[in-house]
Amino acid sequence: MIRFSTAAVISMAFVFSAPVFAKNEGKLPKGAVELSEQEVKDLYVGNTVKYDVGDGLVYYTWFADGTLKGVKVGKKKGEYGYADGTWTETGNTFCFTSNWKDKSGETKFVYKPCKGWWRVGKQI
Repeated sequence: MIRFSTAAVISMAFVFSAPVFAKNEGKLPKGAVELSEQEVKDLYVGNTVKYDVGDGLVYYTWFADGTLKGVKVGKKKGEYGYADGTWTETGNTFCFTSNWKDKSGETKFVYKPCKGWWRVGKQI
C-alpha cells in the first residue's frame, strides 16, 4: 500500500503549463479535435495539480493504477482535509471520484467531475 502524506503531495505539486490550456470551458472553437485517450491520460496520470478553491488550495495526484489522492489546505491555520478515490477515462473524457474525509477519516463530501479535452493547434 502506498503511504501518502501532505508534504509529499505539496512537494510533488505540478501545475499544468498555463499557456497550453484554454480558459473558456464553453463553446468549442472552430477546428477543435478530440484528444486521444493516451493524450488525456498523459495530462493526469503521474502528475499533481493545484486548484485554488476559494477557501484554500486543493492538490490532486492521479496514479496509473486508477486511484487518486487529494489534500486540501485551508486558509485558516490547521484547516485541512484529504481525499482518496478513483479515476476513469473514455475517449477524450476524464472522470474522477474523490471522497473527501475529515480528520477522523469519515467521508464528508464526494466530488465527481468529468472533463472532455480538445485541441486547436497547440491550444488544449
